[in-house]
Amino acid sequence: MSLTQTVAADLVRAIETHAARPAMAQDGARLTYGELGGFVRLVAPFLQGTGAVALFGSPGLAMAASAVACVLEGRPFVHLDPAMPRAVLRNILSELEVGLVILAQDASPGQLPEDCPTLDARALLGRTAAAPATELRPAPVAPKDPIYLVATSGTTGKPKCIPVTQDAARLSYDWRDAFTPYAPGQRVGIYIFAIWEMFRPLRHGAELWFPDPNVLMAPRGLADFLIRNDIDEMLFTPSFYDTFLGAIDRDTAAALPLRRVVLNGEVVGDALIARSLDRVPGAALWNLYSICETHDICISRLTAPAGDGPVSVGVPMEHLRAVILDENDRPCPPGMPGQLHFEGPRMLGPGYVNRPEETALRFRELSFDGRAARLYDTGDQAWLDEAGALHIIGRVAHMLKLRGFSIQTRELTESLQERLDFAQGVPWVGEVGARGQALVFYFSADAAQARANAARWGIKAGSNPMPAALAAALRAVLPAYCVPSFLVQLDAIPLHPVSGKADLRALPPVTDPAGDEGAAERPPQSPVIAAAARAMNCPAERIDPELSFHEQGGDSLMGVALILELEKIHDGPVDFDLAMSVPLARLERLLAGEGRMAASGEGFDRPGLLLTGATGFLGGHVLARAARDLPPGHVVYCLVRDKRRDARERLDAAARAHGVAADRYVMVPGALDAPRFGLGGAAHEALAGSVTSVVHCAAMVNMAVGRTEMLEWSARGIETVLAFCRAAGADLRFTSSSAVFPDRGGPWPEAPARTWEGCTGYGAAKIAAEAAITASNVPAAILRLPSLYDLDAPNPRDICETILAAAYRANAFPQGLCFPMTDVTAAAALLLGPVTAPDAPVYNLIAPARIAPTGTMPPRDWLEAVELPSGIAAVIAQHPDTLRADATFEAGAARAAWARISDAPFETISDPAALLARRRAAYQSEPALT
Repeated sequence: MSLTQTVAADLVRAIETHAARPAMAQDGARLTYGELGGFVRLVAPFLQGTGAVALFGSPGLAMAASAVACVLEGRPFVHLDPAMPRAVLRNILSELEVGLVILAQDASPGQLPEDCPTLDARALLGRTAAAPATELRPAPVAPKDPIYLVATSGTTGKPKCIPVTQDAARLSYDWRDAFTPYAPGQRVGIYIFAIWEMFRPLRHGAELWFPDPNVLMAPRGLADFLIRNDIDEMLFTPSFYDTFLGAIDRDTAAALPLRRVVLNGEVVGDALIARSLDRVPGAALWNLYSICETHDICISRLTAPAGDGPVSVGVPMEHLRAVILDENDRPCPPGMPGQLHFEGPRMLGPGYVNRPEETALRFRELSFDGRAARLYDTGDQAWLDEAGALHIIGRVAHMLKLRGFSIQTRELTESLQERLDFAQGVPWVGEVGARGQALVFYFSADAAQARANAARWGIKAGSNPMPAALAAALRAVLPAYCVPSFLVQLDAIPLHPVSGKADLRALPPVTDPAGDEGAAERPPQSPVIAAAARAMNCPAERIDPELSFHEQGGDSLMGVALILELEKIHDGPVDFDLAMSVPLARLERLLAGEGRMAASGEGFDRPGLLLTGATGFLGGHVLARAARDLPPGHVVYCLVRDKRRDARERLDAAARAHGVAADRYVMVPGALDAPRFGLGGAAHEALAGSVTSVVHCAAMVNMAVGRTEMLEWSARGIETVLAFCRAAGADLRFTSSSAVFPDRGGPWPEAPARTWEGCTGYGAAKIAAEAAITASNVPAAILRLPSLYDLDAPNPRDICETILAAAYRANAFPQGLCFPMTDVTAAAALLLGPVTAPDAPVYNLIAPARIAPTGTMPPRDWLEAVELPSGIAAVIAQHPDTLRADATFEAGAARAAWARISDAPFETISDPAALLARRRAAYQSEPALT
């Protein structure tokens, strides 16, 4: 039987009804409902068939749009969090027999299996305007078909995959609409539990707003995101919401536009209720209780602290019945706590994929009240009041909660048993001194087991901090939050005298062996190590400076605390991803050394030029040319943004690759889209006093998003650059693109360009940047470039180079293959020449010759014959003219400018014969082809 009222049908209706309205936004980029429909049409051909699809990447436009496409096409999907250990990612793909991974962000080398087919969603987002004008129809689905799958915590390194059925999702969404309704124009902040939450607003024409992870984990940054974008609703875990409110001042809290806050994932305490009602009185506070295996269950409005007992989570929805059982599986009367189960054929999932034993353990077949019933054991302790409202007390022994994360105790015990010798083990979450809540593993060991543990891990009787070597072994297969912080070795686990089960209340408290002994004798710790220790509530001696915060068990909530500590120390914003991911010793050097430079301008005292994009393909050549041609004593200031591979390392690598001496360049740690590049006032002033020219090579655009969405993001960067030029009295040399015009037609002039039908977001943003420069009165030059080549070192990110590589490797070329390319050294030379003027002249640095190898295959046949990245293949499939970029360009100004710097003919800026000969020799001599 097929469902007629489905989530997919709701989404199709919303796309048709609200086509011109924004559907989702991220980092200044936006996607309308109409463009979302276009994206679905582009992805649909890749979603034919059955079986699960995986979505790889953090929540954002690409992931959300891909999820909508899967739902409309009836393909169940599972989210792959890039933070998961590689073993966990591979286990999910294998367990579900995933046939396609849709990439919402790049995977690092080896993170995904090499033989797993992928589709780059970002490449399709920029092509929505050219999607076929076919009618969107929701795929037929049955009530018990999965709409998506949830991979749980992975306490053994092999996560349980839980299907959520089409029927359960639709019933859940309809039910909750009565409590938290949505309407067009309403803005919902999305990140935590994104898969669960994002379809709900989209069904009613509301807007999804995705904060950057760095913003999300920095409370002041998150507050700014909420205020700046006028966000109406956001869902938090109670722990995170409490940390957020505690980190912002009253004035900031009062300015929050939130009209609704939903808390989910943990028990809500009275202190948090009181704080929220006091600081954010305009936001309705809701307490949602939900479980992956059953979807949403109940919700209640929190209007005051509960007082003596746990706060109510409300009355369960009509399709679920709460059943409280005692230790003998007998129903408990109202007011009596017990183990919480749920009954409801339409809401309970089918169980865990390929886990019959685990399914039987948690989805229980019981008989009571004279009938058979299938119940789901939630792992929670709770009681029902006379009105039928649920009151959650906490987790029972087989399921623990730590800062919003679920931990399966039986599976964690099994994982530890492979590495630790013990007879019986009990994981538990308990208070450990000033550290607060921590995951503790209690275990009993006989004399032989104790000797083995001492020899292998250095473990003694009583409380032990988790040995570093054992923690490292566990983190290779488990999420960081599943690795215990303490081990407690006992002679025997205490038992309850009546039930004979482990007596959790009799477990001894954990003592911290390090304590504070000898604190006076300890040498001073670095500020970063001290901050990490405070964030993790542990002695600084336990922090390894050669490991990252994340590698040592720091979770996202601890990361927020670390960011707050570091920002106090360094009096400036700290990148969340950097703080979590790089070794702490390197983080110390970055913040201490380069932070001083960014704040004070230390080292910005020599004359020179400012270069953006120095670590990129063109920027590296500009750096080399400038370092060669600048007078002695002059330097190239290189604006580089920190990433996981830190800025200094990337810049030095680029300089070495081009033979640039270290004394010819100075790194400027900063960001194009931050006011004053993120520099302190003194640093910005010092840099402006030393710079006379700015060469702007950095890519301020992202080809993965549409035209309208790109403009705001691009505008922030170009305005920052122009503001600096005004402060410095410097001229600007801007690299634009031939993408401001169509791939065919012409001759296109050396004059202002206007947007045109089918113009990509990349091209639109370049057009807007050109207009801003022309109107700025800053002396400038606009250099329009096609794809660039280096005869000796191809640019692996260039689409034309990718096409040539694929064609030569397969020894197959499509009919009519043709595109312009310019020698990158020519572009670098002209950028640094006498080309600027007050009216910002435009130069089309594009020679008449085209790269045009002879081909005989129809484009579609060629696509099947070669190996291309899925995103590029999809672009070519939808836009075959990508292979026939035969547009012509006027180049009179470029010819004149070239003559001022070179005696060589203008035509030498592109040498198709030499380029094709080099590429043929390179790709057809690879070992696989000989």
